Amino acid sequence: MQAEETSDLKSGLDSGEWLPNRREFLAGAAALGLAGWAEQAIGAPTETTGWSGLPYRPKEQPLDFHALAEAFNSYVMDPAHGVNLRAKDGRQVFPSALEGVEDGGLTAYGPMAMGKELRGEGLEGLAASLKGYFSDQYGLFLDGAGATLCEHWYLMNVTALAYGLIQMRFAKDPEWLARVEKSAQRLKEMARQIHYDFNSQGYDFAKGAAFTNHDIYRQPDAVGGYSYVMLLAWKLTGKDFCLEEAKIGIDRYLDFAANPWYEIPSGAMATLAAARLEAMGYPTNARKALGFVFDSKAGLMASGKWGGHDVDGLMAGFRTEPAGQAYSMESMVVLPYLLPAVRFCPELGGEVARHALNVTANLRWFYPEYLPHENQSRPDLPSMVPYERLSLEEKGHSPYATGDFAGHRSLYGGAYVLWLDKMIQPQGDPWVLRWDLTETNFLDRDLAPAFLYYNPGPGDKRITIDAPKGRVHDLSRKRMLPAHAGKVELMLGPHEARVIEISR
Repeated sequence: MQAEETSDLKSGLDSGEWLPNRREFLAGAAALGLAGWAEQAIGAPTETTGWSGLPYRPKEQPLDFHALAEAFNSYVMDPAHGVNLRAKDGRQVFPSALEGVEDGGLTAYGPMAMGKELRGEGLEGLAASLKGYFSDQYGLFLDGAGATLCEHWYLMNVTALAYGLIQMRFAKDPEWLARVEKSAQRLKEMARQIHYDFNSQGYDFAKGAAFTNHDIYRQPDAVGGYSYVMLLAWKLTGKDFCLEEAKIGIDRYLDFAANPWYEIPSGAMATLAAARLEAMGYPTNARKALGFVFDSKAGLMASGKWGGHDVDGLMAGFRTEPAGQAYSMESMVVLPYLLPAVRFCPELGGEVARHALNVTANLRWFYPEYLPHENQSRPDLPSMVPYERLSLEEKGHSPYATGDFAGHRSLYGGAYVLWLDKMIQPQGDPWVLRWDLTETNFLDRDLAPAFLYYNPGPGDKRITIDAPKGRVHDLSRKRMLPAHAGKVELMLGPHEARVIEISR
C-alpha cells in the first residue's frame, strides 16, 4: 500500500513511512558510529531516595492552569493562527506542533477534542473527525487517517483517547459502540497472535504481523495500556471478552520483575486498570504499577535540579533515548490516569498527590516566560504553547527548552492543559489544591464526586468542604465525616493526603 504523506514527524511511522523523529535520532547516532555515545547517554541516572524521591512541597508555586487553558484554547481555536485546520476531506484536524501545517493524527486531535469536552464546549465536527481515524479495513482506531501500521504505545494511546471521547459524547450511540466492539475484538486477535508479548515496536495490519525496526524501540509495557483500553471497552459495551482481556493484560504487565517502561502513557493507564480491577475484587497490585511510573532507577521520572531549577516529577520520553531530557506531553498525560486510580486505591493518595504538586509547579520550564531567552530555542513563538522538550543541557545552557523534529512548541502535549484545568481546583493556599478524581475517570461516569486533598506543609491544615447533601465519605479512613450547616471541616496533618467522596 502506498505510504500516506504527512508532516507529523513524531508519528510518521503510523503512516507507513520512517520519518525523522526523536526515535530515529538515536538510531541514526548508532548508524553513524556513535553507539558508544548513545550507550553512555542513556546510562542509569543517579538513584534517589524514598518511595518517589520527590519533595513534599516544590519550591515554585503550581501554575495557574485555568489561565493557561484559557489562553491556549483561545489561540488554538482561532483559525487565523493556522493550527485549527481542515483536512482535504473537510475534517477538523490539528497539527502536532505549533509550526505544523498538516494533520498531526489522533495523537494531536484526541487531547484537544477531549479538552474541549471537559470544558463543556466540545468540537462541532467530532463525529466526522474521529471517524476519519477509524480504519474500516482493519477495524481499529489508528493515529493517521489511512494508516496501515502503528507502534504499540501509539495504538494504545489513541485507542484510549477514542474510547474516552466515545464515552463522553456517544456512549448510547449503537454505531459508535459497534466500532468500540469491533476494535476491541481486533485488538484481542492481535494480542493473542503475539501471545500478549508486546516486546516489539508495533504491528503492521497490512501484513498481519508485528515489526521491529530497531531493538531499542521494543515496547513491552504496552500490555499495560492494552489492559486499560480493554477495560474501557468492557465498560462501554458490556462484552465479557473485554473484561477477560483486561485481566490477562494486567496480569502480564504486573508479572514483569523489572520495569518494562518504554513510553509513560502505557504505565499510567496500567495503574488505573490495576486499581479499578482491584476495587472490583480482582487481585492485582496497583502499588507495583504505580512504582513502575515513579521508578527512580529507570530514568523515567526526573528529580533534583537542572541548572538550578527543580525538575521533580517531569517525565522522560521513550526509555532508550539520551538521559537528561523531559517532555511536556509525557509529563502532563500521567495525571489524568493516576488521579482516578486514587479513588479506588486511596492508599496511593500521598505519593500521587506529591507527584501531582511537583509536576504542576515544574511544568513551568516548558513555557517561555520562565526561562531566559538564551535557554530556549524559539522564545518568539506564542507563550501559551509549551515547548515539547526540556534538556538538562544544550548549547551551553541548563536547562534548555526546545522541540523535537516536528517543531519547537507542542500542541499535542499543550492540549492537556485543558484537562488539567478541570482537574485542579485552588483552595486559597497556592500549594494546597483540590484534585478532582472524577473528571478523567472515563471508566465510571456515574460515580459521586471525589477529591484528593493534600497538605504539603509541616503543620496541620484545615480545609472546609461544601457538602450540600450533608454526606461526606472519607475513603482514606473508611468513615463518614460529620457535616454542619452543609460544611465539613477536614483537618490534614503534616504531609497528609485524604480521598474524600461527596454525595450528590
